[in-house]
Amino acid sequence: MKTHITVQAAVVTMLVAKRPALAKLPLRWELRGDGSIRVQMELHADQALVPQAAAELARAMRGAREETYDMPENGGTVTRGFQVEGQTSGVRVEFHCYQRGLRVDEGAAAAEGGEVA
Repeated sequence: MKTHITVQAAVVTMLVAKRPALAKLPLRWELRGDGSIRVQMELHADQALVPQAAAELARAMRGAREETYDMPENGGTVTRGFQVEGQTSGVRVEFHCYQRGLRVDEGAAAAEGGEVA
């Protein structure tokens, strides 16, 4: 059975209420037809905010599965992927975003939610 859109909207409201910083981040909340919610960074948003968005969402969902991984690029840089998935009030919530063009030393700071110069 598909989750009704009002339940999805209530889950978004609850997550933002738990972690008010989520409201200040450039996030797009997509209420999907299959009853899940996909969270993404807004197009052209500052990629430096990706680690913070992932951390805040994971804290709001408590018990969510978090994963961070690096994908090497040409020129000695990496793209760091951030993934947070979980269920809140029976609604599946997914976040998948990337930071591109990080130097290897920047990648470690970004994974910890630190600032990258």
